Amino acid sequence: MSAMNNTFLKVHGTWLLALITAFFIGTRWSKDSSENSSADTPGRSESSSRLYRDGGGSSSNPSNPNSRRNSRSGSSKEEEALIAQIFGGALFSEDGIEVLAKEALTDPNPVKRRLAFSKLLEGMTAENASAIRAQLTELGDKYHHSPREWADFNYAWGAIAGRAAFTDAMTTDTTGSNVKKEALRQDLYRIINGWAANDPKGAIAMLTELPEDLLKQKAFLESGIVTGLADRNRDEAAEYVSSLAIEGRKDADRLMSIVAGEALRSDGLVGASIWTESLPEGPLKGAAMNTVASRYVRTDPEAAAAWIEKFADRDYAARAVREVGGEWAEKNPMAAVTWLDKLPEGDGQKYGLNSAFDDWEDRDPVAAGNYLLTMSDSPKRDFAIKGFADGYARQDPETAIAWASDISDPTLRNQSLTRAGQSYFRRNPKAAAEWLADSGLPSEVQKAIQSPKRKY
Repeated sequence: MSAMNNTFLKVHGTWLLALITAFFIGTRWSKDSSENSSADTPGRSESSSRLYRDGGGSSSNPSNPNSRRNSRSGSSKEEEALIAQIFGGALFSEDGIEVLAKEALTDPNPVKRRLAFSKLLEGMTAENASAIRAQLTELGDKYHHSPREWADFNYAWGAIAGRAAFTDAMTTDTTGSNVKKEALRQDLYRIINGWAANDPKGAIAMLTELPEDLLKQKAFLESGIVTGLADRNRDEAAEYVSSLAIEGRKDADRLMSIVAGEALRSDGLVGASIWTESLPEGPLKGAAMNTVASRYVRTDPEAAAAWIEKFADRDYAARAVREVGGEWAEKNPMAAVTWLDKLPEGDGQKYGLNSAFDDWEDRDPVAAGNYLLTMSDSPKRDFAIKGFADGYARQDPETAIAWASDISDPTLRNQSLTRAGQSYFRRNPKAAAEWLADSGLPSEVQKAIQSPKRKY
C-alpha cells in the first residue's frame, strides 16, 4: 500500500509541477515580448509598448528593462527542459506557423495546446500576424478553438499592428451570416482593445474613420478603447471617459464602470476603493464607487459599509449606498437596516432602506414589520414601507395594501398601492374590484391598477 502511495505521489506530483510551470511559460510572453518591442521599435516608449500590465509597470531596475528577463533566463531554460521532457521536445523547436497552429488547436494534451498557442503569440510580429491569423482561421473551420485564445490573439495583434490589424480584419467576408458578423464584431473589439493599450491616439482616431456599415458599432468599439486604456493607464482612461461625458455621452457612467473594473482586477477591493476616492466629485465618481461597492459588499459587507458611509451624504454616492445596503440585507437584514437608518438623510439612505426592506420581507416579514412600527414618520420610513409593501404584494396583496396606505408621501403611496393593487387583481379580481371602488384613489391610479401590463 505504501509503495502504491509513493508511486501515485511521484506521478501526480510531476504532472502538477508541469502544469504550474506551463502556466508561467504560457503567460511570460506578454512581459518578455513587450520588453523586446520597446527596444526594437523606433519611437515607442517602454510604457506604451507593453501588451499587458506587469504589476504597475515598474521593475527592480527601470533603466534596464532587460535585467529581469536576464536574471531568470537560467530558470526559464530549466523550466522548458522539464516541460520538454514530459510533453516532448518538438514543442520548443523552430516549427513553422502551420505546425504550431495545428498543434495549438488539435493536440489532445491541453497543456501542449496552450504552450503551442503561447509560442505562436510570442513569435508574432506585425509582419507575420496576418499569416498566423489566416492559418488559425483555416484550421478553425476544421477544428475547434477556444474563444478566449482567439480573443487573446486579436488583442495581441491589435497591440502589435494597430491600424493594419483593424483594417485587415474589416475585410473579413461576413456575407449572409449573422454568426460571422458577430464574430467580426468581437474580433474588432479585441483588436481595438489591444491597439488602445499600446497606441491610444491611433485607436481613438479610428473611430472617426469607421465605414458606414460599422457606425452602429461605434459605442461598442469605444468600450474596447476604454478597456485598453485602462489596461495601459487607469487614470488616463478615467480622463478619457470624463472628456466623453463633457461632450454629452449618455453612457459615460457605464464606461467609467469599465475603468473601475480594471481597478478591481489589478488593485483588489481596498485598492480600488481608495482609487475611486481620488476621482473628481460627480456622477462618474459615483459610477466607479457603485461598481466597486457591488463587489466589495459581497466579500466583506461591514468593511464596504464603513468605506461608503464616508460619502453617504453625497448625491453621487447614492447608488453605492443603496447597493451596499440592499446586498447586505440579503445576508443580514437587521444589520443592514440598522446601518442605513443611522446614515445622514439622503437618496442613498432612502433607496437603500427601500431595497433592504424588500429583501427583509422575504426572509422575515414579522421582524421587518416590527421594525417599521418603531420608525417615526419621515421620508426614510416612507421608502422603507414601500420596499416592504412592494415585496409583500407578491404573496399577500391585501396586507401590502394596508402597509402602503400608511405611506405619508402621496406619490410613493400611489406607486406602492398600484403595484399591490395589480397583484390583488391577478389573484382575486372580484375582491380587488370591491376594494378599488371604495379606495378613493385618483382615476389615473385606478386605471393603472386595472391595467397590470402598464408600468406605473
